[in-house]
Amino acid sequence: MQVPSPKVPVEERVRRYVATMPAALSGSGGHNATFNVVRTLLHGFGLSIDQARGFLEEFNTRCEPPWSGAELEHKLRSVDGLNSKFPRGYLLEDKGAQFPTAAARQASGKTTETETKKKVEFDAAKLAELAGTWAQTVDLVWLANRSAMDPALVGPAEFLKALYPAGEKILCFTNQMSQGEALWPSEAPPPTGPEGVWFLPQPVCGEMRPNPDGKERLDGRAAVSRRTWRCVEEFRYLLIESDVADPRAWLGFIVQAPLRIEALYTSGSRSIHALVRVDCRTKEEWDEEKRQMMPFLMGCVMVGGDRGTWSAVRLSRLPGAFREGKVGKDERYQRFAQPKLQKLLYLRPQIETTPRAICDRPAVRDVETSWLQLAELGVSDADETNGEHLKRGLRYYANVSDRCALALAKLSNPEIP
Repeated sequence: MQVPSPKVPVEERVRRYVATMPAALSGSGGHNATFNVVRTLLHGFGLSIDQARGFLEEFNTRCEPPWSGAELEHKLRSVDGLNSKFPRGYLLEDKGAQFPTAAARQASGKTTETETKKKVEFDAAKLAELAGTWAQTVDLVWLANRSAMDPALVGPAEFLKALYPAGEKILCFTNQMSQGEALWPSEAPPPTGPEGVWFLPQPVCGEMRPNPDGKERLDGRAAVSRRTWRCVEEFRYLLIESDVADPRAWLGFIVQAPLRIEALYTSGSRSIHALVRVDCRTKEEWDEEKRQMMPFLMGCVMVGGDRGTWSAVRLSRLPGAFREGKVGKDERYQRFAQPKLQKLLYLRPQIETTPRAICDRPAVRDVETSWLQLAELGVSDADETNGEHLKRGLRYYANVSDRCALALAKLSNPEIP
């Protein structure tokens, strides 16, 4: 019988944990990095200010420049007075009894969590049942009328600016395996890509940092990355996605979810992404938030949700950008006849912290009427776009609005009655 190894002392656990956290560097989110460490010490491990002070001073030796003693003391006392969504000391909890390992569950004859999840399969009938009449009600126009901005007017840069305050940095990709082709806002997001354009929803520091989980470089040096959880400044979002469900039924289901959904958008294909705000400071908080949401998330799997999207550093499609093609099941690249828009359906940056279903939100505009009124006025001589602005708006809604489709056709052929 194998004898279990003794538990690592709490002091050593804290020291090892803090050693993995990014140091504070001037001009690169140093305040947030230090805040995360202080919050981990006080809230995560449940230390008192006196107990945490030594670990924070040890962390401070890695900071450039180091914080003063008075600054460290201020941070300790400020964070100590903050509320946390998780119980104090949550990183110390022995979850073995509540959440036994797969081996322990198998030994007792119980089904493991992984086995339970594998048994959850997509049920189109259940999706139709849960979507109900909302599947016939919710479309692009309905969602646009409840958005904070008209989706037809939002490009990639405007989308990012709406969600992220000044000073935050977002990685954008045209190659999912890269370190990012652009770091917004200092670099413009790519407008198009061979397989589309992605972004990492979590704000990052923008720097290459050691990545112990990555492969060693050919020159023998340690792996580095600017897209791992160690580079994230705040774990703000969780992504829910479906690429197998009927789009209208999926929208009918997701608009009823009591979640803080900030955006809905397509992949340039049938997949629809829902960007859910969770506001976690650390990866551990994000992991705990996901665990608490797991009953709902497994329900999403049953109605077509993709369980593979639930990671803290998951890439998502960037709305407003174009997808030029895809890699088929035969692993060959297939170019589309025309690039497909990764279409923004809904955008409402959250101010309130209480979850609220989209179906409970009133309409704040009438996008059909707005664009049709512009179409009636015709293309003005003063229109610097020569009618392209108007055509873009009408084209955006033409697939779901017969009136917009007719107005668009009349622009090209005025003889249409």
